[in-house]
Amino acid sequence: MKKALSGMLAMLMLITSLAACGSPKNESAVNGGGGGAGEASVILNIAMHVANVKDQEPAMYEAIEAFQAKHPEIMVNLSGADTNDHIKKMKVQAQSGEMPDIFWMLPASAKEMNQAGLLLDLSEMINDTPELSAIDPMMLKNYEDSGKKFGLPYQSLVTGLWYNKALFEEYNVKVPETYEELIEAVNVFKANNVVTIAQGAKDNYSIWAFLGMLTRYGYFDKIDAILAGEEKFNNPDFLRLFNQIAELQELGAFPENVTTMSYFQAVEMFTSGKAAMLDAGAWETGKLEASPIAETVGFSWGPTFSDGVGNQKIAMISASAPLVASAKVKEDSLKYDAVQKFFTFYYSQEGMQIMVDNQLPPITNYEADVDKNSHPVYAELIRAMNEPEWEKPIAQPDLVVSDAIGNAMYDSIYGVINGFYSPEQALDLIDQKIEQQ
Repeated sequence: MKKALSGMLAMLMLITSLAACGSPKNESAVNGGGGGAGEASVILNIAMHVANVKDQEPAMYEAIEAFQAKHPEIMVNLSGADTNDHIKKMKVQAQSGEMPDIFWMLPASAKEMNQAGLLLDLSEMINDTPELSAIDPMMLKNYEDSGKKFGLPYQSLVTGLWYNKALFEEYNVKVPETYEELIEAVNVFKANNVVTIAQGAKDNYSIWAFLGMLTRYGYFDKIDAILAGEEKFNNPDFLRLFNQIAELQELGAFPENVTTMSYFQAVEMFTSGKAAMLDAGAWETGKLEASPIAETVGFSWGPTFSDGVGNQKIAMISASAPLVASAKVKEDSLKYDAVQKFFTFYYSQEGMQIMVDNQLPPITNYEADVDKNSHPVYAELIRAMNEPEWEKPIAQPDLVVSDAIGNAMYDSIYGVINGFYSPEQALDLIDQKIEQQ
């Protein structure tokens, strides 16, 4: 199913689609510290990509409230709009030079704004602020261009395979760490009428685990040359992966009606105990916590491959869309100081604890204090994130290419999962889209 939205935009609409939506609204947070707005010496304007920040992005709202309690001299004027409206509004305001001091933006659009000189270069601020310099450099790499660092990761994008421990134990199957073990699991589950991996092809962007697998075949070593026309997506390494996706399809790893299933139906299949694994990410933590299988849910980065390329222990923990600041704040020392203080707080240990309290994966190195009895699913996610020897990629693979190429990647992978394309045809589809760019 073709999507006009980019992978990141589709992802964010997915994450917020079940929350209350409405028209753009102002949600000015109450000035903290027991004082009134009159005590504030500077107003800090922050704009977010959801209409109701308090309900849809509670961690950000709570962080702002806690920040104001610490800094009564700064009054935060918080506004929000639905994702599409927010992006349009930021682009219009960029043309008029009236952008908020801090705002959320998609990576590609943020890069364009940076190239136009509209965003604050955060390099100096990052170097001068321990809380910011502690952010993993890999989480910042996608927000660097022309020698400038123009963004900070708003949240971590964590994706992989959720799995139901009870089903693996019931059928005496090892939770797969390798592709060979995954094939063994598929054979056992198929024989017992259990779906191995719940997928919903109607939402074509929902192939996060397979994007992670692509990184284990040298994706980031090849993609620049591929985009430059020096190499093809249809290359021997990627073909081996796509052949293995085809093998999974032939063995019956996916739902019989995967072609007509939505992502949300795939989630329901998993939470009802009808599938052993679910291709998804950290955003499903709350739903899984509230499901009947909460006590038996685990999280995996997906299988490694004996015929893969390079490091196989790549954990799909990457930066999502960034928080950016208007270049104009540099002209006002009070504004600049307020921006620096907010970023310092947001990425501090106190800020990370607010994320943990909202069951979000922390952005910086943080020993999360998680009650395993109250939050067993979140505890599993944090356990996986803290596994030693697993490296983070630069970004999710679809987020370093254009929207059109990203959509071609989704369609090609689901084309193989659906049995519509051979591996070669699927890879050629991506190459054709690249040639059209």
